[in-house]
Amino acid sequence: MHLANLARAAALSLLFLLQFQPLNADSQDCSGKPAPSDLRRCEDMFTRRVEAGSRTSELSGGWRLVKTPDPRGGPDAVSVLHAADTTKSDLNFAGLTFRCGQAGIETLLILLAPLVRGSQYGVLARSGSSETQFEAKASQGGEVLVLPPSATAMASGSWQTVPELSIDIAAPSPIHGFVSLSGLSGALQTLSQNCPAH
Repeated sequence: MHLANLARAAALSLLFLLQFQPLNADSQDCSGKPAPSDLRRCEDMFTRRVEAGSRTSELSGGWRLVKTPDPRGGPDAVSVLHAADTTKSDLNFAGLTFRCGQAGIETLLILLAPLVRGSQYGVLARSGSSETQFEAKASQGGEVLVLPPSATAMASGSWQTVPELSIDIAAPSPIHGFVSLSGLSGALQTLSQNCPAH
């Protein structure tokens, strides 16, 4: 498998894992900058965990619907996700996901290199000819950046009219990424239909 495809597979698998808890210690070895020789091991480990704990469905445009059972017995964690375009993105940028939250759909960026949990980071999102600056909070073990509700509003509107989203994260080591937005409307509709009732 080509190196870029391995990185994409690892990124997708990492997205699946971040439903309820941060990665375990073994997974942390794969969340920085894995050497090419480690990518296969990381991919295999992520794939095993995904297959063991989540149910995934392919959606149009490269999106996936992911349902992960809550180990505490609550409702499933439900999200739709799209991996980064690895041909144009930094390896540390894994992709974009939307999940069912307590107050509605939340927009998240997933990273392979953890940032400081609880810290705020500037995120510049470019869609078509428009640019929007967000303040995002690092969550989970620092691998997740939670964007504000205004990002979800844009995803439900203007982001659906452009082919891709460009992301620049103002971290100590800046992170740049691209995600295809093809099929976003259908993915968000499917997510809404699958969000558990609160």
